[in-house]
Amino acid sequence: MKQPGNDGRWVLTARAKINLTLYVLGKRPDGYHDLELIFQPVSLADELTICENDSDSLRFTCSVKAFENENNLVCRGYAALRQRFPGRIPGLDIHLEKHIPSGAGMGGGSTDCSALMVWLNWQYRLGMTREELITAGAALGADVPACMIPHATLGRGIGERLTDIHTELRLPLLVVKPSDSYSTGEMYGRVDAIPYDPASNRNEAVIRAMESGNASALAENLYNVFEETVPAPERVRAWKERLINAGAIGALMTGSGSAIYGIFSDISSRDAACSLLAGDGDYALYPCEMVNEWE
Repeated sequence: MKQPGNDGRWVLTARAKINLTLYVLGKRPDGYHDLELIFQPVSLADELTICENDSDSLRFTCSVKAFENENNLVCRGYAALRQRFPGRIPGLDIHLEKHIPSGAGMGGGSTDCSALMVWLNWQYRLGMTREELITAGAALGADVPACMIPHATLGRGIGERLTDIHTELRLPLLVVKPSDSYSTGEMYGRVDAIPYDPASNRNEAVIRAMESGNASALAENLYNVFEETVPAPERVRAWKERLINAGAIGALMTGSGSAIYGIFSDISSRDAACSLLAGDGDYALYPCEMVNEWE
């Protein structure tokens, strides 16, 4: 987060996330699903440029015009805190520059909302605790709370019950976003047919690996149940194999898809893989790194 020059503008970094694990424990009576998953922020990020205006309202623009509407999570986050703290938050001009691919399972909309809510709380001294921000964010989207935390977390419930994972790993990543995307609702409907087996849960192994800085053990224990429910699982398998063959020590689909990432032991290996896989196919490549910051 920075304030450039003397023009009163703020520029916020809204980081994407990947999932190192994702287990669906079962469907809840309220229609949501109980989850247990590990969130990992990454350096790939959107940018929000903000300045105050005299209109006492939000004027929102976006580099992707399809997202430029009042249903955008940025608009909803602003409205939620304005309603909660009347008279405390002024009118704002906000421009969202999108870099995180949509329909990827990387929390693009959620992280834009979370960055704004955290900044509003800080800038206008609203006094919300971490827990209060998480509760407010969860009311807008299940991934919003995790995107508020600048380091890895273990999520439970619908993803809003967060436990810090004490790690400083910054492993290089290469994210592949194929042209196809999957409906989150459809994916959750498909996963209901797969019973959860507690014995298969690798979260403890992943957390130990992250806390000890053991990249190989981390890569060996990646897991996402949604890989078993995608409409064309052979495409996911093929991309994981391509990433491994290009030098990744582990690969996984993130969220409910469709992005697949590879973890690399060093930047030179990641960059070599990026050059090898670059092409004119119906996919995009995003080199980035894991981010684990401690305030």
